[in-house]
Amino acid sequence: MTDKVLQSGTHIARYEAVEKPDEGFEAQVFVRLSREPEIAETYIPVGLFPTEEEALASARERAQRALKEHEF
Repeated sequence: MTDKVLQSGTHIARYEAVEKPDEGFEAQVFVRLSREPEIAETYIPVGLFPTEEEALASARERAQRALKEHEF
């Protein structure tokens, strides 16, 4: 699993690629206010991808959109 973070103002988007047995990698995004604990994160599923690189690229793109469109 690889975990990355983007920040825009007081909002944080954490994205990752989680390896799934026999399914490739699941791209995931979690967004929250920087002052909130991690349990207050909003989960955004991105999808399954054959490689970790594709999953991370899609997750990063989705995280950037979540920050831009204020999806919290």
